[in-house]
Amino acid sequence: MRRAALGVTLAALIAVGACGPADDKDAEAAKAGSSATPSPTHSARPGEIRDPKAHISYVLPQGWYAKPPDTAVGLYSSVASTVDPKTADPTAKPTADPKNPLGTFMVGVVDTKAYVSKPRTMPEVAETVGRAQLELIYPAKAQDAVRSNEAARIDGRNAWLMDIECTPEDKNVAPFRLRVTVIDTGVVPIYLLSSAPSSATERFGEIESLERSVRF
Repeated sequence: MRRAALGVTLAALIAVGACGPADDKDAEAAKAGSSATPSPTHSARPGEIRDPKAHISYVLPQGWYAKPPDTAVGLYSSVASTVDPKTADPTAKPTADPKNPLGTFMVGVVDTKAYVSKPRTMPEVAETVGRAQLELIYPAKAQDAVRSNEAARIDGRNAWLMDIECTPEDKNVAPFRLRVTVIDTGVVPIYLLSSAPSSATERFGEIESLERSVRF
């Protein structure tokens, strides 16, 4: 269902440096319907991570760690995973550990300039972001299956949730699931991206708690 060239998907993808939710004038091109705007004020919560570019905060579950975003690629405004950056070997490649399955959580801002020529609905934005991310995670041959594709609410905002399961052709690589949530902020949409091995049900419970903790 995929395998488009990585360069093509990145060209239509997302960037966090080009625009922000508070000041982008091209937002109508990617807007998928208006959301009510809840009060943005709240007290700081224990373990809270603030993302100034996406204008949100969230709380990491126990065993999750904030990581510096990759400035070389620049796709995400904040990143977290189950790998402790203080103890991890930066030169080691990630491997499947059944006792400690890898979970990732990333936040980004949709670059509406990529959608100016054609207005996109939130489901279409979720599809584009998800397919491009799959190419980054696993660019080799694989079969992708959409497990859920539905409207959602995040902190009172309209959102769209898409779960995509990827089964690599290489039998040595375990299937994994990518969760994409696009949120209508009323200006520029933001997205939440998370992934974990398909069998790691506890990780997906933690990912859902991360999403529920999002505050604007």
